[in-house]
Amino acid sequence: MNEGQPIGFVAMWKSTDTWFNASEEEKKEFMRKLDDAFERARKAGIKMYGTYDCCWSTEWRYFSFWEAPDIETLEKVMKELCEIGDINMYHSQRHFVGRKVE
Repeated sequence: MNEGQPIGFVAMWKSTDTWFNASEEEKKEFMRKLDDAFERARKAGIKMYGTYDCCWSTEWRYFSFWEAPDIETLEKVMKELCEIGDINMYHSQRHFVGRKVE
């Protein structure tokens, strides 16, 4: 990828049985960890453009779009999200990564 070229990232996801079976306290603790990770991601330069409900048009419930300054920053955030259980524990996800075109 070209130096200095932003990386686009789209995540599509739906909650897993783990999420639905978690207690309210477990959900609150997970969301706190998720919010903390997202705050660190924003401080690292990732722009987050919100979460969108797309269940009427696909088998996925939600999607979000981010722009990262580089792939290394994105990989660091994704590693942290894996460690807190976001990916495949609480949410089944599909990710798309691409570089910006002129």
